[in-house]
Amino acid sequence: MESNQYFKNKALASLEGNWGTAAIATLIVALISGGISSAVSMPFGNDFALGMSVNSVWSLLCLPLQWSFTVFFLNLIRKEDINYERLFDGYKDFARTFLMEFLYIVAMMIGFCLFIIPGIILAVGLVMAPYLLKDDREISAMDALRKSWELTQGHKMKLFWLGFSFIGWIILSLMTLGIGFFFLAPYMDTTFAHYYEEKIKTA
Repeated sequence: MESNQYFKNKALASLEGNWGTAAIATLIVALISGGISSAVSMPFGNDFALGMSVNSVWSLLCLPLQWSFTVFFLNLIRKEDINYERLFDGYKDFARTFLMEFLYIVAMMIGFCLFIIPGIILAVGLVMAPYLLKDDREISAMDALRKSWELTQGHKMKLFWLGFSFIGWIILSLMTLGIGFFFLAPYMDTTFAHYYEEKIKTA
């Protein structure tokens, strides 16, 4: 398997000429999942519990959107269609994308409740599931998660360090009041998409 820098360099090459599209796609997802979430819960500002409930429901409805955003960058590195409407592809396959993202979050929550390390291991081990769900129209959400776990067997530490290698950029993005994340998120997702492409070639 290639070095982490290899995948980051591949991501930068794929994003060349596509940074604007990637940043706008990130903004669209952020506005829908975050901005609209705040707007729909605002009328219940005096009722904290109800406001949080409405916010939670909206967040759940946005899970297919999160899946679409992840595989958007798989489309990008494959030079497939990256029109903004592709950000809503998850809703065309709502049951599978929703269930996969939901189970992923539940698994991480359980892991982090047990201790931080199990949560990190689960997060890393299941990170390939969105791509597997895209590439196999017949695979179930649970099987995509299981296959991701198998696919990352023996490589979880490498994947962890790949994600951790962005820590400097994350800190820098925080210093820009979050603006940097509109470029960092595509960079990270494109890097992991390249990792997946390389992994399935050798699986």
